[in-house]
Amino acid sequence: MPPRALFSILLLILCFAGSSPLAAQTPPLSPSASSITPAPDTRDDVRALLETLEDATARDAFISRLRALVGTTEEAPAREDWLAGATETLGAFSGTVLGLVGEWERLPTYASEVWQELSDPFVLERVGWAVTTVIAVLAAALLSEYLVKRLLAHLRHAVNARPARSWAVRALLLAVRTVLDILPIAAFAAAAYGVLALVDLAFIVRLAVVTVINANVLARLILAGARAVFSPDAPQMRLVPMGHENAAYGYLWARRFTHTIVYGYFLLRAAWLLGLSLAAYQALGNLLGLFVAGMCVVFTLQVRQGVAVRLRRIGARHGRAARLRDGLADFWHVLVIGYVVAAYLVWVMDVAGGFAFLARVTLLSILTILLATVALGIAMRGFDRVFALNRDLHARYPLLERRANRYLPALRSTVKAVVTVVTLLVLLEIWGARPFEWLASERGQGMVGRFISIGVVLLVGLVAWELANAFAERMRAGNPASTRLKTLLPFLLNAFRVVLLTLGGLILLSELGVNIAPLLAGAGVLGLAIGFGAQTLVKDVITGIFILMEDTISVGDVVEVGAHAGLVEKISIRTVHMRDFDGNVHSIPFGEVQTIKNMSKDFAYAVVDVRIAYRESIDDALALMAEVAADMAARGPLAETIVEPFEVVGVEGLEQSHVWLRGRFKTRPLGQWNVKREFYRRIKAAFEARGIEIPYPHHTVYFGTDRKGMAPPLRVLNQRTEEVARPQTRRAEAARAARTPGPLIEEHPGARERSDEEGEGSLLPSLEEPRQ
Repeated sequence: MPPRALFSILLLILCFAGSSPLAAQTPPLSPSASSITPAPDTRDDVRALLETLEDATARDAFISRLRALVGTTEEAPAREDWLAGATETLGAFSGTVLGLVGEWERLPTYASEVWQELSDPFVLERVGWAVTTVIAVLAAALLSEYLVKRLLAHLRHAVNARPARSWAVRALLLAVRTVLDILPIAAFAAAAYGVLALVDLAFIVRLAVVTVINANVLARLILAGARAVFSPDAPQMRLVPMGHENAAYGYLWARRFTHTIVYGYFLLRAAWLLGLSLAAYQALGNLLGLFVAGMCVVFTLQVRQGVAVRLRRIGARHGRAARLRDGLADFWHVLVIGYVVAAYLVWVMDVAGGFAFLARVTLLSILTILLATVALGIAMRGFDRVFALNRDLHARYPLLERRANRYLPALRSTVKAVVTVVTLLVLLEIWGARPFEWLASERGQGMVGRFISIGVVLLVGLVAWELANAFAERMRAGNPASTRLKTLLPFLLNAFRVVLLTLGGLILLSELGVNIAPLLAGAGVLGLAIGFGAQTLVKDVITGIFILMEDTISVGDVVEVGAHAGLVEKISIRTVHMRDFDGNVHSIPFGEVQTIKNMSKDFAYAVVDVRIAYRESIDDALALMAEVAADMAARGPLAETIVEPFEVVGVEGLEQSHVWLRGRFKTRPLGQWNVKREFYRRIKAAFEARGIEIPYPHHTVYFGTDRKGMAPPLRVLNQRTEEVARPQTRRAEAARAARTPGPLIEEHPGARERSDEEGEGSLLPSLEEPRQ
């Protein structure tokens, strides 16, 4: 509060204090006096005291003033019946309103009495002395505050100008600046109380001045704390993340609430000490509370949208929790306004200990929520630092961070749940529900034990699963190219997962109090029924397990299973899925597998067959085959596929029209077909370059010879596919054919004019076309 306003309030209080009867009857305090000298007892005073004690209203007012003077309070007796208590409360409220009306009606009388008192020179002199004394007190206090501010101005400017990058530095600078704000207030209070102790003032006047000074000091201390929280003039020291406009707005409302509550309460207290009736004091206090409640409602409505936006940003975007959060964001102001109204009604109706209880539990609840929020934030920051890997470790093990952070969301959720549950329990304890007392009971301990057992089971299952995953990843890292591991490990992990889930589920049900004996019996009967009804399925599964364990086939192999062949793309627990060369996918149950032909197990042979004519040299052909194969293994595109030198098998057989030669390459799996295709391409080009004939099937027709060794002439008839021919031509051809001793040969468009006689070298007669 500015000094001018503070001086005006003190001047008004001094005017009322100097003219009040109570002040007139109270002698001033001298510096050497250690106690107040009471007035001599008279019959009139005793009679007035008796009348006061006999009148209930006057007695209550007198007792209330005595309690205020000695600083003691008396707890109201507990009400046994809530209806009677409510009736009494309403009666007291009505009496308060009537008292306020009476004080308002007597206000002109009070004004005239004050004016008459101020007309007395003795009263004016006393008021002037009190005003002069108070001015001296305020002047000394304000001067002390000014001097301290001047002494600390340079340091305060340096603290405000210092940049703060880390949270710890900001907290330290903010603490230093808050101390610099409090030191001038302390100097003001020390000077005011010191000078006030040295001057002579009436007891009531002194008490009123001390009340106003206390209000000023308390209000400024509260504002110093609000300035430390919002930091409107030093954003670099702000610990709470908020914008400049929000910080200034928050500090403005903090100042409004502080001035209204602190100065309103202390001024009413001072007025009551100066002679205001108890009914008027209570009524004005109720009006002050109503004004503060209205300010709370206005403030809540003004920040409704901003708080709703911030609430919607907390947590996940979807799910039940998100819907609950959005609902709270839409109606939170209604809850706050209802709480404010309820608190005001409890205070106004003077429920026994109600407002004190409500204020205490509210402050403790806010403190608990703040501590839980801070603890949760520290835990989340700790998780981020603990689970973060440095660059070197991340470069050496790129998958380690992902594996380490696999359960980080679940761990975050667990910690949040634990903090939330503990916070709710503490809030229930604060509001009187006493959950910890129930947890300490036998039933509560049993439930806590069950939850601990469930947590241990989950932890053991999680550790077992992580060990299995670590073992599987280590096996994969040791044999990265093993298709067997790629096939078998997922199956084993799935089986282990099923076992873990089954055992864990049974243990959890047992801990929750469910009798699992019927479940086990039912599972046994169900398993027996499934075993009889699904024999084929069981056969497929068992056969598949043995095939996988024996490493007969793996993903990526080219196999022939029964009448189907292709590339193995997937192996499940009961089927193998193959894709053939045409792109068709074949799914074959393991129960139907009788034989398996694996064409890509460890290595393969590319067997090549070459056929040459009988007249060609076999040794030259074999040597040329070896030469072409050596060139392929040395510098061809498939040199890496060929793992051993070409093996010349030799002559495989003597066929009807050619000699069959064979050789083979040892290749990597799935490379034999490419090697074979490349060899055939090259060997044909080499045979053509060397003039080695690659024959194709042909026939030699033998007509016999005469005694002289000469073959008879061969006449060939060329039959034409004509629908219409001359009759004489047909008769001539028939007669000529009858005179010819050789058989009739039809000319084919693909017939050759010369054909070898399988090594004899004889020639067939020339083919002559008869004349038509």
